[in-house]
Order: sequence, then C-alpha cells, then structure tokens
Amino acid sequence: MIEARGITRRFGRLTAVRDLDLEVPAGVVCGLLGPNGAGKTTTIRMVTGMLPPDEGELRVAGHSMPSERRKALARLGYLPESAPSNPEMRVVEYLGFRADLLGMDREARRRAVSASVEACDLIGVERRLVGQLSKGFRQRVGLAAALLGDPELLVLDEPTVGLDPRQLRDFRSLIRRLAESRTILISSHIMQEIEAVADRVVLMHQGRKLADDTIDSFRLTGERGGRTIAIVEVPGKEDPVSALRAVTGSIVDDAGEARIENVSPRVARCELSGSDRTAEIGRALSAARLVTIRLDYERPGIEDVFLDLLERDTHRTTAPEVGS
Repeated sequence: MIEARGITRRFGRLTAVRDLDLEVPAGVVCGLLGPNGAGKTTTIRMVTGMLPPDEGELRVAGHSMPSERRKALARLGYLPESAPSNPEMRVVEYLGFRADLLGMDREARRRAVSASVEACDLIGVERRLVGQLSKGFRQRVGLAAALLGDPELLVLDEPTVGLDPRQLRDFRSLIRRLAESRTILISSHIMQEIEAVADRVVLMHQGRKLADDTIDSFRLTGERGGRTIAIVEVPGKEDPVSALRAVTGSIVDDAGEARIENVSPRVARCELSGSDRTAEIGRALSAARLVTIRLDYERPGIEDVFLDLLERDTHRTTAPEVGS
C-alpha cells in the first residue's frame, strides 16, 4: 500500500526526513515510532499528499505521489493529530458535509454516514453537537469522517493524544477492529501505543529510519531491558539471600546489575537485568539442590529496544571522527 524509496523533505536548512525507505504491505498495521521531531508527521504528510518529497520516489495505493495524488487519495483516509470538525454541527450533519466534499450523491452519502457511525461506535451520540462531545468521541468523529469513502488505507497521526486511560483503551480496540479489513499507518511517540496495535514498527530519529521490523522480532533482538528472574526456596535455617548469592555469585558478577532479596523467611528472589541467564542459573540451582519456584526470562518491550537504539544512534551521530 505504501512504497517509499529514498524520500527526503527539507524546510530551508532543516532536513525533516532524510533518505527514507518505507514499505507497508496490504493488511498490516504499521507504526511510525519516534520522539518529537523525528520526522513522523512530515512522513505522513508526504504519504497523504499534503507535501511532495524533495527527493526520492513515493507510491501510495499503487499510485505515484504527487503526480497521481487524486487517484491515491480516493483510496486513502486520513486522521490528523487534531481532528478538524465543526463544533456547531451535529455529528451526522458534519459527516454528511464531509461526504458532500467527497462528491457522494444522496443515497451514497446516507449509506456512508450510517456505516461510519456504526464502525466508530457513535450510535447514540449521532444527533449531538460535535462541540458537546468528549475528546474521545471527537476523535471518533474524525475517524468516522476518514472512513466515509471506505478507504483501503487509513493514516492516523498521533490519534490518541489527549485521551484519558479509558478513552485510550476504547480507541485502541476500535483501531484493532478496523485493522481487520484495511491497512493502517499510525504514528506516535508513545512506545506502548504502537506496541498495543501494530504488527510492524518503523523507528525514526532525526528524520532517519533506525529500524524496521515486526513487533515479535524487536522483542527477540533487544539487547537490553530484559530480565532473568529466579525465585528459590532454601531448606533449613540458612539465610535464603546468602544461599542464593553463594550459588549464583559468579553469574551475578558477570551479568552486572542484579538484585537479590528475601521474599519470605525461606524464599529469596534474584533479578538480573540484561540477556537471558536462565540456563546458567538453572544449572547452578540444580547442582546446589535448591528448590526452584520460578525461573524465567522476561523479554524487553518495544520501549526498551527503542531507547537502546536511540542511545546508540545519538552516540554515533555525536561521536567525534577519528583524528579530529
């Protein structure tokens, strides 16, 4: 649905997006993730035809941008960060107005508005003034407007900004449901947001792409942020913390950051940050004949992986050249 090859966008001396390659297959939820100023919104504005790339090639829904912009936009729905709306219009009036802008006749407009209201769970508020709705419902109205043409590609720019936890949960569920029948490109600077809804993630920093992979692959390849957890019962009167430290001493020393603490008079817990050490700890506990209650590894989340990549990229771009 989206194919970008080396697209670049400049604003004067500022290069907002630099030599970006991006591919979003049909039927996928792709998340653009990065801190503020990473180039996410500029990328989305190029994808939606609001800005032409200064360099590179861009195709959206099979059409070249910007030369075939009208054909591409006919297959695309867009929800900007601050969804535009008329607060003095009722929900159905506003959606009808947006349908008129798409050139729909009366019957097509009626069907499209009805389908969008149902898809975005607006039944019951469709006769209320948009300005009287909560932030969460106004976002739904904006999303319903983006769905009026039944687009194959849905582009969402920071769609959950300003939502409370309950609205956030409901909006995530709505996005996952919509993803069952269309391709979605969603941007956010909130790692948990992308992790909750996306199949693929594109990490951006300073206008460049740092990484592009599936959610599961990011979790598997994270180099830090995970933790090995061992909970052990120590029989007899020996102090559990001392016994566990004696058994895992060399492993803990090699692993670096670790924490060993009492859970109960006979049970201790050891937590090691970093890579998976379950095999080494398991062998040590077995040799010492201690009772293992729990031994597993919690993989790093997308946030841990992103922060690791961001830190390394920041160090790379700011490090002095050899000999300077």
